[in-house]
Amino acid sequence: MKIIIAGAGKVGFELARSLSSDHDVTVIDKNREALDRLGELIDIYPLAGDIENPMTYRSLLDTQVDLFIAVTDSDEANILSTLLAVDTIRIDRRIIRLRNRHFMQSQFLASLGDLERVFPFGVTAETIRQLLMYPGANNVKRFGATDERLISVKVDNPLHETKRVQAFENARLKIVGIERDRLLHLPQPDMEIRHGDLIYFLGDGAVLESLYGQLDLQMPPRIETAVVFGADTLGLEIAHVLLEEGVALKIVEKDMALCAQASDRFQDEALVINSRYDEEILYEDEQLDRADLMVATDRKDETNILRALQAKEHGIPKIVAINNERKNYPLMHQLGLIVARGPQMNAYYTILESIDHQEMVEHRHFCGGAGVIFVRVFAGEAADGFRSVPAWRGEGHVWIVRGGQFIPPEEAEQIRGGDGCFLITTASEEKRGMVWMRSL
Repeated sequence: MKIIIAGAGKVGFELARSLSSDHDVTVIDKNREALDRLGELIDIYPLAGDIENPMTYRSLLDTQVDLFIAVTDSDEANILSTLLAVDTIRIDRRIIRLRNRHFMQSQFLASLGDLERVFPFGVTAETIRQLLMYPGANNVKRFGATDERLISVKVDNPLHETKRVQAFENARLKIVGIERDRLLHLPQPDMEIRHGDLIYFLGDGAVLESLYGQLDLQMPPRIETAVVFGADTLGLEIAHVLLEEGVALKIVEKDMALCAQASDRFQDEALVINSRYDEEILYEDEQLDRADLMVATDRKDETNILRALQAKEHGIPKIVAINNERKNYPLMHQLGLIVARGPQMNAYYTILESIDHQEMVEHRHFCGGAGVIFVRVFAGEAADGFRSVPAWRGEGHVWIVRGGQFIPPEEAEQIRGGDGCFLITTASEEKRGMVWMRSL
């Protein structure tokens, strides 16, 4: 594909790096230093210019482009660049990153036709909603085209700590990974479960719901009270989701202006606490340690890690730390924190997965990035009898999901319309796995 990315910031940089190996990528930004740095690392066409200036696009006059992606930190710049680009460039598909909820619901943007809007703050907040739905889970990953969920659960129940993998599995539920001693194990049916294992289940959400609460006795059976540290855009989006789900909420913020903004938005629905002084004192004075859930939403991972460890010391059972930098994810995961992607990372992954979805393959990383799961759904009658599933020669497992049932590929015979194909493998096999999935 021929792709133009407007913005060479963190999200634009990561998208360019991921897409340039398979596509013809142009990156536009007025920061020449950022473009030069990007050009030294990967094969792109750098175009120096202000994305809000129509003259920037003159050199691309009448160019045919498959995809235009606007991903600066400014909603206004992203909207304007998209409008200016279509006046000069023939564009098949447009994706725009937005920070303001208002623009997501804007009738003006809706009037611009087939413009795909990505609101990463909302994506992060929806991750928290999933953790409310599955309170005993460490993490929940969804797939756009199937009902199956990937849910991780810590083993902390002596009744289950000597059972084997096959004791937990059935036709609607599979264990696809076990993290033990910070290493990912792709399990076999006779592998024994141990205390402290983090088990990754794949299956229908309703089936998983009846299981995960039995494994980790430390997790609350439901989330009734929560504390959110931070009242900027992300904190407010997460607070909005928690209140929608009926959770009693306290919001802790140092900035008085942000406290006022949160109080004005939520009125009497949430208690907003200013923490200009010592946050440690608040645990006793404001009884924060009675919460079922704490979410740390700072833009700095170091701050979120410290707040998460502090919450652990005070006995809060479910703690979520927002992860802003990919390089810090393994550390946060190793510390045993529940980690949710921050807005910038969600912008990157949502756009990347949206592009992959157009090619009928989705994928998610798990176990601190050590594992990867691919899914492809074959829609419609045209898929019936299309072909049998070729053998996967790498690490991991392949399953066909048909009518909610997991079927070994050799038993599935030919692919049918509505079938889902899941490949679970290691990160080292990611590129090979993507090629294999797209060959189906």
